[in-house]
Amino acid sequence: MAVTITENYQVKYTNKWGTMLQQHASRLENYVSVMRDLSGKVVFLDQFGVLDFTEKTGRVSATTLNEAPTTRRSIRPRMFTKAIGFDEFDGMQLGDIDVPVSKTIEGLQAAAGRRMDDVMISGFMDTNYIGEDGMTAVPFSENQIIPASYVESGSESSSNLTVAKLRATLQLLEEKEAWNQDAPQFGDQLVIAVTSSQIMSLLRETEVSSYDFNNVKALVEGKIDTFMGFKFVRTQRLPKDEEGNRICLAWVKSKAQFGIWNDFKVKISVRDDMEEALQVRAKFACGATRLQEEAFVKVLCDESA
Repeated sequence: MAVTITENYQVKYTNKWGTMLQQHASRLENYVSVMRDLSGKVVFLDQFGVLDFTEKTGRVSATTLNEAPTTRRSIRPRMFTKAIGFDEFDGMQLGDIDVPVSKTIEGLQAAAGRRMDDVMISGFMDTNYIGEDGMTAVPFSENQIIPASYVESGSESSSNLTVAKLRATLQLLEEKEAWNQDAPQFGDQLVIAVTSSQIMSLLRETEVSSYDFNNVKALVEGKIDTFMGFKFVRTQRLPKDEEGNRICLAWVKSKAQFGIWNDFKVKISVRDDMEEALQVRAKFACGATRLQEEAFVKVLCDESA
């Protein structure tokens, strides 16, 4: 029986593994305070409070002793694991393509970075715990939230990120002394986490001002990473509230605590109990907490506005 040319067409595959689009590393870790090599089921973070003087109004009066003001926060580890397996005959059946062990390790490391960002976002936005036993719940303060409808003057109108919201955020942090002129001298940093939608919103709004527009345009193009004193960190992992508003978060670096119990580690082993399957297993443990409520501000943004 004759065989035509088209019936001899073959399918060829590349001998290299590609990589899917993804966030490859933690984007927040460099902009928070990090403690490593922690141990125990809970770590207490003790802080000394603010002192003030009492005016002396009499002569030779009795000395009054006051207790030193202290506070305590707790941070607990969240543990994560992932194991990927390859059959003992995968290498043979893949032919010219290698068993993707190195790509698996790269993928696990990228996934760990993203998950660490999730832990930080949750730890900074959600309920924290204080008190002697570290079990008293403290929700995020309603006074530290810029609503989606915030405007500096006129009727309220829902909006995405605006320069007015940035000004309100900065003012709130300054009024609480969470951010002041002394902070940069001590190596502190003002940070805001946003998505691409918020940066584009600023770009559209600031088109009326050549100075602001040029700065935001440089922010979009990656030439600068700060605007109005805020270090902008873009992440697409920020949650939305019940009304569908994106919750952006501004904070002071020294008051955002990230703790690592076990840093990212990978172990490659042969599983004799699974017909000598090759196992690539990764693990890490970490946690996060606010150190002070006044050093964090949620900025609600209506991305549909």
